[in-house]
Amino acid sequence: MEEQSLGIGLAFDKGKKSFIEKELNEQGDGYLRKDLITSTYQIITPQVASSITKQSGPQQKSYVNVSETGDSNLQMTRELSLRSEQPLDAHHMKVIVISEKLAKSYGLEQLLDFNLRDNDFRPSCLVLISKGRASKTLEIKTAGEIPAFRLVGIVENAYRTTRILPPMSLMKIESKIHSKSSFLLQNVLSVNGEVKFAGAAVIDGKTHKMTGFLNEEELEGVTWITGKG
Repeated sequence: MEEQSLGIGLAFDKGKKSFIEKELNEQGDGYLRKDLITSTYQIITPQVASSITKQSGPQQKSYVNVSETGDSNLQMTRELSLRSEQPLDAHHMKVIVISEKLAKSYGLEQLLDFNLRDNDFRPSCLVLISKGRASKTLEIKTAGEIPAFRLVGIVENAYRTTRILPPMSLMKIESKIHSKSSFLLQNVLSVNGEVKFAGAAVIDGKTHKMTGFLNEEELEGVTWITGKG
């Protein structure tokens, strides 16, 4: 436990190097890649976990977000091993958020292939879509709160409103991909550390790409018709 970083949230965006990545590249990072995707990992380190346990109201952030840009999920995970002495443990990963731009460019079977095959990721890990930068949904202003847990908590509010879809996990998505069924993914908006579930992305059963969007009223209509809200 003391030697690991616990990954609890993951965001996929169109490739955009962070300031730190650019600086490292200028200083001699010569690994060839196209930088197609940026992954943002939300991590609880042993030090942070300890401070949460000992203090009732910590003033520091309860998490650390680390971004890595590359061409594949596996490649970016391995790159993290070059930047941290603590290996990423994804056994406690709660949620994966994919940006709209990325979901329209690549099929979900491409984006999530590593997560579906890797034993570290639990089949119950939830998947959401973000109309803006997915990494923004893993940010929060309130000290002591954890964005990934907030997203999971909002998903659990489905019994209180017809504008929240039933949870869509990695296991369910894998089943949809294999059966070539079209389906909906809950959309989440983010502004200045605040989030809101608003509408849903339409995922095509043949291409597994995002092909459309339902606003909140349309989503409410779907949940009423299907009885799944």
